[in-house]
Amino acid sequence: MELNFIQIKEKSEEIIKEYGVTSNPNLPTIEYQGLRRSEDIISRVTVMAGMVYIAFQAPPAVIREWIHEQRLNQYMTEFEKNILEKDRLEVTPSELLKLKWYLESLWALVWVLDINTNFQPHEPVGNDLLNMVPDVKKKQDFTILQTNNLTRNIKEIYEQTDLYYRLHWYCVDSKLKGIKHFRFDEGTIKERRQALEWVISPKVEWEDIDLST
Repeated sequence: MELNFIQIKEKSEEIIKEYGVTSNPNLPTIEYQGLRRSEDIISRVTVMAGMVYIAFQAPPAVIREWIHEQRLNQYMTEFEKNILEKDRLEVTPSELLKLKWYLESLWALVWVLDINTNFQPHEPVGNDLLNMVPDVKKKQDFTILQTNNLTRNIKEIYEQTDLYYRLHWYCVDSKLKGIKHFRFDEGTIKERRQALEWVISPKVEWEDIDLST
């Protein structure tokens, strides 16, 4: 599918204008490097879903075993590997906070997999998110996601990535100028953008995604 990058950029700017906020017309278009395989997205979603349980008091050892049984270690970041080597009480408040932010990235990734159909930048993560990902308590694994195995088309994913990129600029610019805005949360936009950028950057590791604006 051929992408018209300039047209998509202009569409994002129109959407942002409808939200009543400003965009930066000088921002370049996003480089498109291809689409990550659905199997990789599913594996990453599974790992992150397990890590979220740690944020809500699950013992890291339990999650470590769950991920190991599914042979998903290669989809983990160094940060996550370090967390899984700790006792529950050794995980710091800042680490727990970082894991809680995973909910936003997961919300974006299940949208990419066409499981989540309600993905709006100004709306919070849905209460049904944990029903969309493998459940550790029920000992579900990544195969529950393979039954769906529907990745949205390239155009849809690129358009959302472009929109979040430009919204992220607005959030950062507002903070630098000391302008208070209530429509968008910078952390939410940033975490979702990282997930979307990762999907269209198949050769880049999760922690290496460039989130500059």
